[in-house]
Amino acid sequence: MPSSRQLDAVAAELLRATDLRRAGTSEHAIAAAVRSSSLVRLRQGWYVRGGFWETATVETQHVAALLAAHGSAVRPPVFSHGSAAVLHGFPALSRWLRDAGRRQTPAGPDASSRVVAVTVPRTRPASPSATIVRHRADLAANDVETFEGFRRTTAERTLADLARAWPFTVALASADAHLREIARVGRLIDDATVRDWRDGMLRRAASLRGRPGSHAVEAVAVLADPRADSPLESLSRLRFAELGVDVDLQVAVRSAGRAPAYLDFQLTGSQFWGEADGKQKYSDAALRHDKTPAEVVLAEKRRADWISGTTGLRPIRWGSAEAFSRERFGAHLAAHGVQVPGRPSKRWGPRVAEFLRGLP
Repeated sequence: MPSSRQLDAVAAELLRATDLRRAGTSEHAIAAAVRSSSLVRLRQGWYVRGGFWETATVETQHVAALLAAHGSAVRPPVFSHGSAAVLHGFPALSRWLRDAGRRQTPAGPDASSRVVAVTVPRTRPASPSATIVRHRADLAANDVETFEGFRRTTAERTLADLARAWPFTVALASADAHLREIARVGRLIDDATVRDWRDGMLRRAASLRGRPGSHAVEAVAVLADPRADSPLESLSRLRFAELGVDVDLQVAVRSAGRAPAYLDFQLTGSQFWGEADGKQKYSDAALRHDKTPAEVVLAEKRRADWISGTTGLRPIRWGSAEAFSRERFGAHLAAHGVQVPGRPSKRWGPRVAEFLRGLP
């Protein structure tokens, strides 16, 4: 989640129309700056510099939009759905993750990082706006909290909202991220915290029974796992579940005189192990730890050779392109010789299996 320092840094980039006019910039000049993209309009009366917007991550862009919405509101709004997810540090604005879970339809309300989401009481009219999506719901007092001056839905309420209204891929990756935050330190998992969280989410799903999205909330509760290290691993685990291929996560491979290696996935009852190989590992300088991309590739090859030589298991690698769709992922596994049932296992329960079969 964004720190107070990060929020302050983004707040310093906001430009209000009143301040621009006070500094001598006319309305005509402001409009011309927007047309030339030297200014980006967040909402009526609020702008940022074009250079800042172009180099900012989508999450930082959304934080700027949140700050503008918060600053212009008469009453502090309750940010929810994707906006609350950004404030919680969830990967809700990852476009490829959303697209991997969306039917082949035009982008929904999450299409622009400038559009913020709030929840308002059912008695309040949800008037349309180009910069804000208003969800009508009566929030319980314990579903709302304050963070750095913002009012936001709690993590559990936010995850339930994402499961009900957003692509399931986003909800699952966000739930994994939340469990990593509250129940994992290094490789250690606090099973009691995971169990309490899961029970709470299942109670929430039960309270929604019969309403749209209740099965999605139940599926998030059952499938979320703090051992996933990245959204790509979350998506990959979902694909395995959809295809009925059982896997173990973060399996340690130990050898004398060497630190253990951890397998992203070991395919249960087969001779394969799997690695969700995102391109950031090679393109992001911070993740490379001062190594060149070629050095990272060589190190990964040596690691894979050592794991296969030690365990006798055959490696399978994939990236977001292969995991993007269930069919593509299943074909990738089958090409390596994996037996792919092609339908969800009942190990998660019949309702979750039925839900997984219905995913796009």
